[in-house]
Formats: sequence, structure tokens, C-alpha cells
Amino acid sequence: MIQQNEVINLLYGGIERDCPLYLAGDIGGTKTLLGLYSLKGTELTLVKERHFPSRDWQDLIRLIQGFLEEISVPPEEISGGCLSLAGPITQDKCLLTNLNRVIHFQTLHSAFALRKPLLFINDLEAMGQGLMLLKDDDLLCLNPSAKNPASALSKPSLNRALIAPGTGLGQAMILADHRVYATEGAHSDYAPRTEQEVRLWRFLSQQYDHVSYERILSGPGLADIYRFLHWESHPPSHHDPIPAPAEITKRALAGICPLCTETLKLFVKVLGAEAGNLALRTLAYGGVYLGGGIPPKILPMLQENFFLEAFLSKGRFRDLLSQIPIYVILNERTALLGAARLAAAAGYPPTCSQK
Repeated sequence: MIQQNEVINLLYGGIERDCPLYLAGDIGGTKTLLGLYSLKGTELTLVKERHFPSRDWQDLIRLIQGFLEEISVPPEEISGGCLSLAGPITQDKCLLTNLNRVIHFQTLHSAFALRKPLLFINDLEAMGQGLMLLKDDDLLCLNPSAKNPASALSKPSLNRALIAPGTGLGQAMILADHRVYATEGAHSDYAPRTEQEVRLWRFLSQQYDHVSYERILSGPGLADIYRFLHWESHPPSHHDPIPAPAEITKRALAGICPLCTETLKLFVKVLGAEAGNLALRTLAYGGVYLGGGIPPKILPMLQENFFLEAFLSKGRFRDLLSQIPIYVILNERTALLGAARLAAAAGYPPTCSQK
């Protein structure tokens, strides 16, 4: 006969019964990740994980219930949890901006009787928390020369900044004392820098009441840039179908579609410019980090000189920006890790690390 502690070990993949378990979720505009983590000492270990297309579910409670049933872990066995949400967090709810769904916190609290109540944070705050658990091979530096700190970088504690293009665009700052602050800076006014970008702004302003950086630096933004360039280069009667953002990226990197290549190049220039803006706004001497779903998929284009040139082109502050390292986050679980980190912290300063 299997004893109770043996059953728990089997269900939890060998995790000791006395290890606290934590539920983590990363609910984005394109994909949803749910994970169960264990905490032994100060080390977080991923036990189980599932991916779901975000548009395939309508009820987050049912989704989480199904996940816990699938892995045979009842809510009362879970010490706490944290959900990372792609939208602004208010006192009692969150609007998932690019899914147009509202998550009501009290409903989720009532549905899941964890040992400690669920926490809810913005996805960029979760990414910032997860950043502190990453290893060297989770990051790729785009300007290694900046890693040799000048005098301005010799301070013991440094601000960092996050910019994350994906289904939408997220921005956050990580202060020198490691506090993470999510912002809605992605919805600030887009500032064109060239004649071509001015024309892009005019094109988009005819369709949207407000042209923000998110309108350009996102998956839908890639499609809009393609439509703009197609409109400029083809007669009005010429109507080719607009490729999906992933297809635009694929064709651009393969070098089989000049219009796709020009689309991605313009996207990367605007991304570089706004990353430089964010670096100045936060004095991110500790680095600017490119997160989200898009940057890891377009590494060859980000490594071209025009990204860095757009980042640096800030007049008198070019030398200052040249001291700031720029990293691409390669670990797609970064926000999930951050949610697990906060769940394990349970309202106290988190000290756990990733195993």
C-alpha cells in the first residue's frame, strides 16, 4: 500500500512533502503560462507547467482549476500564488488590455482557498522580479563594450529599465534598491524622428485617435508598419493580403521579402529610439532589458548597427547612453519566475533564487 507521503512525492515529481508549493501565472495577450513551483530553502524549482493560447479561454477560474486537477494538486496544498497580468492593476480588478477582458480579484480569491491569498501584479512588474533570478545565459548583450563601466557606472546600486514588445508593449523601471515599478509609458505619444516616421504617424493617425508607441512596437504594430510601407510603394488599386506579424518577421529574416525586411528594420529603429528614451527617463545605468515575445525572435536584426544607432542618437547625451548595456531577455519564463518569486515572498522582501 502506498503511504500518503509517497503519493505526494509521486504527484509532485519527487518534491518533498514539507516543501511549500506556489502557484504562478503569466497571463499575456497571446499566451498564458501556469506553473507550480516548490521552495526548498531559498531555491525555487519548477514542478509543473502548462501553456495555453490566451484567446482560447474565457474563464480564468476554470483554466486554473483545470490545471490543478490535471496535475492532481488541490488548492489547499498550495501555500500561496501570484498572477502576472498584462494590464493596469487597480485595487480590485485588472483589464487585460489586448484581450479586452476584466479579471476580478475577489472572484479569484473566493474560488481558490490557498493557504495565503493570491497576489496580482502587472506583467512588467513580474518580469522585473523575474529578472533578478536570471542567469548569464538567459541574457544576450547587444553592446558588450558598454559592460566595461565608466565612472558613472561604478556606483554600487544602479537603476535598470525594461521594455517589452509583444502582443502589446510594456515598460517598467527597477530602482537601485530593487523595487520594480510597472508603467503605462507605452501609451505615451509616439515621437517620429525622420520624414518617413512622420509619414507613418500621419498614416496611423487616420486610423487611431491616438498614436502611441504601442501602436508601432507590438505584433499588431508590425502589421501596421507593413500596411504603411505597402501603401506608399504600391498603387491605390493594388491590394495584397497583409501577412501576419510572425510571417513578416520570418520573411524579413529569411531575406525573401524586401517589404518585410523594410518593415522589420523600421520597427527596430523605433524600438531603439524608444529604448534610448526609457534609458534617459530612468537613468538606467544598470542596463536596458528587452523583454516580451518579439526581441528573441529578431536577434539578427537587433544586432545590426541601426538599432544601436537609434538608441544612441540623443544629441548631447550620446556619450552617456554609450555607457549603458542593452540586454535581450532570452528566457520566456521570466514573468512567470517573477510571479513565483513574489508568491514565495508572501508580502516580505523576496530572497529566493531559481534552481
